Amino acid sequence: MKSNDIVSICNALMDILVEVNESDIQALSLRKGIMHLVNSDAQSKLRQRFADKKTVEELGGSSLNAIRTLSALGAKAAFAGMVGKDEFAKRIKLRMKELGIDSHLLDTEASETGSCYILITPDGERTMNTNLGASVLFDRSLVPFDMIETSRIFHFCGYQWGSSGQIDAIQSAIQHAQTHKTTVSFDVADPFVVEQNRSAFIEVIDNYADIVFANREEASLLYESTPEAACDRICASGSIAVMKLGSEGALIGKDNERVHIRPYPTKVVDTTAAGDMFASGFLYGYAKGASLAMCGEIAALLAGDVISRVGASVSDVAIKKANQLLTTMA
Repeated sequence: MKSNDIVSICNALMDILVEVNESDIQALSLRKGIMHLVNSDAQSKLRQRFADKKTVEELGGSSLNAIRTLSALGAKAAFAGMVGKDEFAKRIKLRMKELGIDSHLLDTEASETGSCYILITPDGERTMNTNLGASVLFDRSLVPFDMIETSRIFHFCGYQWGSSGQIDAIQSAIQHAQTHKTTVSFDVADPFVVEQNRSAFIEVIDNYADIVFANREEASLLYESTPEAACDRICASGSIAVMKLGSEGALIGKDNERVHIRPYPTKVVDTTAAGDMFASGFLYGYAKGASLAMCGEIAALLAGDVISRVGASVSDVAIKKANQLLTTMA
């Protein structure tokens, strides 16, 4: 019996967001708009460089962003990850409790809690500097197999290809989900991880995933094609394809059906977690039995809302609107 809406395994991080200038990105020799893996020392240097700037802090990690929004929408959500025994861990656990998320966080003294220092440029683009910390210690023995069995959806992302233990855990989890008829949702997450794991991601899509999220650049890296061609390829594997196209909206495909979703009108301030919020909106609609068009509309609403301000959280107004949209279903 499926008593839960969604469960996820992902990196449990603390996000620290700061607004910077284009010159800062250049001076730091960073590739704008993607995730960079850094160690504690490199992250400390970033903190020192921007010590006089105001920061915004919130739960981080791609799938955890989606899970906390799903919980805010009213979904019964659970999350599993690894943290250290430090102040960030305490804050993450407390925040998850406040949000009503069924927490399966394990802690270790072997490493600090992971964090992501996010640089936001005036055009709203985010450049992530991630220290995975304790997250890379997650392994198969920590997978909440019972939660996967009782959930309608198992959601995970490409960032889990961070260590051999994480990879083994995810592979075991998705096989278990498939065996127990739990929908497998895969967000490829970031161009950086696609470049590093292209063949592994294609194998997941072809053999396990029921829903696949990717943006334009990720689709190009996966299949060396346009989003439209990538959509066709993913649909041919039997998956639902959700292609996020930024200012052009989204393209959703299932079998031979194609649905174009218009972007939600907004002013772009910070694109952090836009894709995660799009995924959360889509999955919320899917869990409630909505059509692909309705799932996409809810997704666009949440993504448009989150990019209108600094920080990876949707507003209460957007949460209310999303649920109002569901009440219009025939």
